[in-house]
Amino acid sequence: MRFLLTFHSGAAGQWRCLDTALLPAFRSGRAEDLPSALHAAPDLVMRWLLGRYEIANVMVPAAGNRSRAPGPDGPIAVYALDPGRSVIGLEQEYHGAWLEMFLQQNRPLGFIAARKAQAVSAMEALASLEERAARPLNAADPACRETTGRMADQQRILDKLRNGGADGATAMEEEA
Repeated sequence: MRFLLTFHSGAAGQWRCLDTALLPAFRSGRAEDLPSALHAAPDLVMRWLLGRYEIANVMVPAAGNRSRAPGPDGPIAVYALDPGRSVIGLEQEYHGAWLEMFLQQNRPLGFIAARKAQAVSAMEALASLEERAARPLNAADPACRETTGRMADQQRILDKLRNGGADGATAMEEEA
């Protein structure tokens, strides 16, 4: 099953929506798995919510006839969505009028709490940065090996250019 997640952004003063088809970690189709799928895609969620939010680990079923999550920056409302429908909410597309009608015609299945993340103090941020800088690069890391390999390739090309003069251009083409 697919779901449409809605959130009222106080920063933008508008309702924002996210189709669960865009969440790479959400494959079970069960509403109770949505919080963990949101946690697994922090970049996508931050773009959708227009900020950094702490998201609860559980979805609370909707009580009564509540048709909208309270805003601004209220909880994330979860609505059932027809699985045959095309994907909704691709990045910067505007869905204002459609979304307003959808919210009026449908009732949420539940809510996931989302609250604005507390800003990290400058001292905490600096301490985190110093800790990371103190750790040396891990040579066993594939990204580190790839970077050093590229650096070595570039050095070989430069050496051929220095030693070969005009023939260096052909050496560069051969390497590419």
